[in-house]
Amino acid sequence: MPQKRTFPRKLENSKGTPNKEYISHPSKYRPISLPNTEGKVLEKLLIRRIMHYSYKTEFLNNNQYGFTPQKCTVDAAMEVRQFIEPHLERKRIVLRSSLDVKGAFDSDWWPTILKGLREAKCPRNLYYLTKDYLKDRKAVIAINSLSKEKNMTKGCSQWSCLSPGLWNIQFNTHLKLQYTKYTKGVAFAEDILIMITAETVGEAVNIANVEMEKILYWAKGNKIRFKEEKLK
Repeated sequence: MPQKRTFPRKLENSKGTPNKEYISHPSKYRPISLPNTEGKVLEKLLIRRIMHYSYKTEFLNNNQYGFTPQKCTVDAAMEVRQFIEPHLERKRIVLRSSLDVKGAFDSDWWPTILKGLREAKCPRNLYYLTKDYLKDRKAVIAINSLSKEKNMTKGCSQWSCLSPGLWNIQFNTHLKLQYTKYTKGVAFAEDILIMITAETVGEAVNIANVEMEKILYWAKGNKIRFKEEKLK
């Protein structure tokens, strides 16, 4: 017998205080795609070959700790600590800014991904197979007798085997931004942590403004938006 599922009317934090976000809001429902077996096999073979080549050639930046073999959040935290501790011991100012990309897999911008594969000098067969796979894609949602179809120009499906790997290829362009020598960026999947050191607070703020301009310019060029409510 199927189980009846009930949902709370409001989300609550650890203190029991209702948040402003409601489960009934449309943004809380993220459609997933269920490709057939043949599609899953093709996706896995393709992304494994691409990732193997990327790691072999050291194309992907080491400061990405999400969707990466043998790396986890603990490794990212230790990287942050190793950068910050020496500066704190010298009584320097350390400024940290965290950013969270809005709809990570939905933000996969295909031209950037294909450009990344070209820059990595990815084997031609893998490049053209990826290009054809992303070409002329459509999303169809069917509810009872109603059906809606939309042409896709960006994004990778939830539950797609390709999504994490292609996201790392796109996000790699951010990790290769030319920051100042006082700045370090660490990423875990779609989350970014920017760390800045300086002798004074004013100097740290000035450097931060310069770095944020670079990030915003990169985001605009890659059709990426950040969650304003999570910027810290």
